[in-house]
Amino acid sequence: MSTQPKRLVPPPVEASLRGRLPGVSAAQAREIVRLAAALAGRRHAISLGISAVTDAEIRRLNRIYRRQDKVTDVLSFRLADGDRQPDRGAGEEELGDIFICVPQVRRQAKAIGRAASAETALMVAHGTLHLLGYDHATPAQERRMFAVQHELLARMEYI
Repeated sequence: MSTQPKRLVPPPVEASLRGRLPGVSAAQAREIVRLAAALAGRRHAISLGISAVTDAEIRRLNRIYRRQDKVTDVLSFRLADGDRQPDRGAGEEELGDIFICVPQVRRQAKAIGRAASAETALMVAHGTLHLLGYDHATPAQERRMFAVQHELLARMEYI
């Protein structure tokens, strides 16, 4: 008896992309977001922004918002609960913004021998899951979030 992956119906996604991501087109980024939303159980339309940024830009954002004066690979900013559009039936929910540091993604990919496209896909998935409410602050949260990331990357054949 074969175990086929559960059939998912991804929700409509509006993902605006600013800049160029290594090895991932705007259409591919939208598909990653759609699959992440489906795996997270979302059925209604969502929107978010994705920005490809430099080391200096991500370091500035990390310093201002996380009080960490260093470069990081991805940052996600959810809209504050009071500012969020509710997930109400057929309405579109605006989630927030993802910032991906292109030079850091390239460095990480090279260091672990992974294609830049796969590392970029991971960053899009990771950022999206944060916007959808996932976290990895505890071991249980990390297992849950990373399992979804792994399933997404496997389904899209990045791993």
